[in-house]
Amino acid sequence: MISQSFFNRASVELKRAERYRVFVSLIVLDLRFTRDLVGGESRSLIEEIEQLVCLNARNCDHIALLGGHCLCLLCPETPRQGAEIAARRLAGLIRQELSRYGNHSLQQVIPLELASYPDAAGAKSIVLFLEELQQRTCN
Repeated sequence: MISQSFFNRASVELKRAERYRVFVSLIVLDLRFTRDLVGGESRSLIEEIEQLVCLNARNCDHIALLGGHCLCLLCPETPRQGAEIAARRLAGLIRQELSRYGNHSLQQVIPLELASYPDAAGAKSIVLFLEELQQRTCN
């Protein structure tokens, strides 16, 4: 099961980050909005977006599509600021891809969430975030 392997990889990266005191960040893009753009059959669009993210991610990043609509990008040795920059860049690339489905897509808000370790902002921990994500994708 791909989702379980992703969560296992995230656990390994988080333990590594804790042990060696390095950063790890998680970017989650919620692609449910694609149904509104292309109707109920958004599977091919989600696959195009997944391929786009794969082509623009680093070799060390781990990517998984969970629950059919949550595209997760695990970024080892990446602080929150770096993840925010990567998320903005990916959102821009996705908007360009969506522009093929109408001009309004260039302004499309791409729902995303970020979690990082360590996170000095006091946001929920990456472990809690992963647990919530796993719960959402199982339902």
